[in-house]
Amino acid sequence: MGTILRVPHMELTDECPCGDECLSAVMLLRYLGIRISMNEFVDFFLPQGQMRRKDGQLTGPDPDVLFAGSPYDKNSFGCYPEVIVKALNSCFLQKGLPYKAVNATGRSTEELLTEGISKGVPVLYWASEGMKPTHPGVSWTCKDGKTVRWISGTECMLLIGSEPNELVFNDPEKPEGAARYSRMTAVKRHAELDKRAVIVNLN
Repeated sequence: MGTILRVPHMELTDECPCGDECLSAVMLLRYLGIRISMNEFVDFFLPQGQMRRKDGQLTGPDPDVLFAGSPYDKNSFGCYPEVIVKALNSCFLQKGLPYKAVNATGRSTEELLTEGISKGVPVLYWASEGMKPTHPGVSWTCKDGKTVRWISGTECMLLIGSEPNELVFNDPEKPEGAARYSRMTAVKRHAELDKRAVIVNLN
């Protein structure tokens, strides 16, 4: 038997249809005993940047730096670990809590299970919606001239445990908690997203 943490589950709503990264972070915060809503996390802690279209050209922020769009807008995109790390650490600082979020991108799933789940803390884990294949999506230009191509089908879930052949998640896209996915498939999707992840440690 593997370890499965009991983490309060939340599902994306019509009010906040984008931002599975944010909702996964809020579930993690609630698990740590922090009373916080999705709105509070988004409005007070999440670094965000607007998407704009002019003369047919789409411009927007680097998702490694800012959330591309708004979690309140279903046509927005999202962000990568460093943005969530900043938001979580701002929250911990503001609330005077002894935690520190760390960008764990590049670490293997086994390392994440050891450093997070085995220590009783869930892990933010970038994979894909329903563990289906992703594909290249919309591209845009950042202020510094960098071109970003969003990976369509990307989803951040909260890894809460494992079984020998499965990984268990709180999936923001699902109405129920403890979604189980093939371990082999989840690890593959995670690798396709450059093994993006966030863990939280005691500071």
